[in-house]
Amino acid sequence: MRRLVILIFILGSFSVFSQNPDDLTKEANEAYSRSEYSHAIELYEQVLALDLEAPELYYNLGNAYFKNNLIGRAVLNYERAIRLDPSNENIIHNLNVARSRLIDKVEQRPLLFYETWWRNTYMLQSASGWGITAVIILFFFLSVTSVYLFSRTRGVKMTAFYTGIFLLLLTGLSFIFAQKQYNRLSAENEAIIMSPRVSAKSSPSQQSPDLFLVHEGTRVYIRNSIGEWVEIGLTDGNVGWIKKETLEVI
Repeated sequence: MRRLVILIFILGSFSVFSQNPDDLTKEANEAYSRSEYSHAIELYEQVLALDLEAPELYYNLGNAYFKNNLIGRAVLNYERAIRLDPSNENIIHNLNVARSRLIDKVEQRPLLFYETWWRNTYMLQSASGWGITAVIILFFFLSVTSVYLFSRTRGVKMTAFYTGIFLLLLTGLSFIFAQKQYNRLSAENEAIIMSPRVSAKSSPSQQSPDLFLVHEGTRVYIRNSIGEWVEIGLTDGNVGWIKKETLEVI
């Protein structure tokens, strides 16, 4: 009897670990289409537990959480999806819809025109997208350089020279944007509040005075960490201390 129990356990474990991520994703999508959102969430999370990431996976998981009225979890997964695919209009739209359901309406410092241009430009593509763009432009730069070096016509050489400078600048910008997006993707200083309501303290102590309240789904920036406490900042300038367990890093 004992051997039978052990055999069943081994076979069950083998079945779990041998599951194909594609099959799990397909099953999760089918569960979502049947409005079985809790089951879909469980399956999507199993795929993520296999250390697999994709913007579509986070997007679908965010949708399932949203349908289950778990807005904080929905925002968290939309934010993770948009890190991988920053120009995806569907993710941006659903993230904005989820944010409209939040209690906190944190005002952001208005950006100057060049800050807006800079941010909108590097957000057009992911880090890998900008890396590919930089390599392609670099190829054209090298081609133009060869024209400049081997052409004997003054007009062609001048055109190739200025075109080369322009392409070199574009290559540099593309690499900068790729680095910017990579830093944004790997940053661990952005988090989402997971608890329904949290009081931010003036210092990392439960006895310290309350400064302000933050609610589920609010995006915060981690400024410092001491033990079980983290110092957070909001886009409106408010700063306070909360417990680590009340938030999750994007």
